[in-house]
Amino acid sequence: MENSVPDIVLFLGRFHPLVVHLPIGFLVFAFLLEVFSRVKKNPVLTTTIPLALFLGGVSALVACILGYMLSLSGDYDENALDSHFWFGVVTTVLAFVAWLIRIEKIKLSNYKKLQPNIAALTLLVIVISVTGHYGGNLTHGSDYLVKYLPFNKEEKTELAAVTNLKEAEVYGHLVAPILDNKCISCHNQSKKKGGLSMVDSVSIHSGGKNGPVLVPGSATKSELVKRVLLDPHSKDFMPPEGKTPLTDEEIAIITYWINSSNAGFKTKVANVETPENITTIASTMLGLTNSNSSEALPTVTKVSEQLIASIEKEGFRLRELVFDSSLFEVVLDVNTIQEVTKDQLHNKLEKLLPIKENIIWLSLESNGITDENVKVISQFTNIQKLKLGKNPISDNAVEYLTSLQKMTSVNLFETNITAKSLRVFSKMKNLKYAYVWKTNIKQKDLEGYNSNNAPKIVLGM
Repeated sequence: MENSVPDIVLFLGRFHPLVVHLPIGFLVFAFLLEVFSRVKKNPVLTTTIPLALFLGGVSALVACILGYMLSLSGDYDENALDSHFWFGVVTTVLAFVAWLIRIEKIKLSNYKKLQPNIAALTLLVIVISVTGHYGGNLTHGSDYLVKYLPFNKEEKTELAAVTNLKEAEVYGHLVAPILDNKCISCHNQSKKKGGLSMVDSVSIHSGGKNGPVLVPGSATKSELVKRVLLDPHSKDFMPPEGKTPLTDEEIAIITYWINSSNAGFKTKVANVETPENITTIASTMLGLTNSNSSEALPTVTKVSEQLIASIEKEGFRLRELVFDSSLFEVVLDVNTIQEVTKDQLHNKLEKLLPIKENIIWLSLESNGITDENVKVISQFTNIQKLKLGKNPISDNAVEYLTSLQKMTSVNLFETNITAKSLRVFSKMKNLKYAYVWKTNIKQKDLEGYNSNNAPKIVLGM
């Protein structure tokens, strides 16, 4: 449907989430004024109510129009959309009725015992709440509000935990959690962006407006993988701007699922060929010890919610890699740090020191990280994967990284390192991959480089 709707209509429709909060504010404000005027016995408080109701009605009308425009994209479940739309219309009508009652254009002198002003406002707040609930269902999915309800008795089907990677289902244990975390909020039964739902195998196989998203056996031809590998500035890149992108490890797992198990939904790891790097990633995701690695996942001190919140205030994103493990992936989004002094940047990184043993994966790409800053990072001794690409660091920084003896992968693309760092990489006993494209290390520098018991040097993707 989206292709047949003028772009200007869809453009205006996308202002609905912005405008829709205005009537909520105006109308709830009118209700509160009415309540407080009665509690405080102060009729002066009611003088603003007519204006609040009028503005609430007008903004609700505008929100309805913009919401209708947005609905023409065809990205939403029709039943859920109808409920939200018609409750929105009722809210708009009630707002104007309440306004007309307040300014006595609608006279209800025969119903004074019913207190029409407070009755209309109370009904209005109830209808607004229902409308907002249905709107939330459209945006976040039908179980968003009650998902963590303590008394929710609905039984959820969960896969049994595994103690051996070979017992794990490729989709159920590895792929599904990634889709739940990064894709389901926009691709569920209520909100089907691009006509695509990813809630189950049937929905995924059905594809979206542009056809199938999976080509079993070929990740490179599968739209699911192609979209996440696009330039982040592309309009087709997934997830869209404002959402957390998939990590390299998550993309690797999805690629493995499509290529190795032909995108099977019941295939177990034991039944397919599994590369060593996938074994490492999957073991980390499931909290298992990788039998091919000399290092098990560390046991660390629990991190408090308060500490996590204080670190996130500094701009870092934390994702727990294994449930209730306090082992984290920490990401500082690219270009988060732009106009800060060297001391401010150093202080920001030092905020991570209280969880230095809890950081397993760390990404600080394109944030002005210097050699001096890497001294702080060198204290994070449990790091396994480190991304420092597009930062002005040199061979000195690589020397500092030798203390990270558990590190298996380091990404240093577009930095100032030279062939001198090759010798340093060889000292890192667990390092498997060093990504160094667009640096001063060239193919000729690898001539005579002893790859035995040394990491693989990757000069291009």
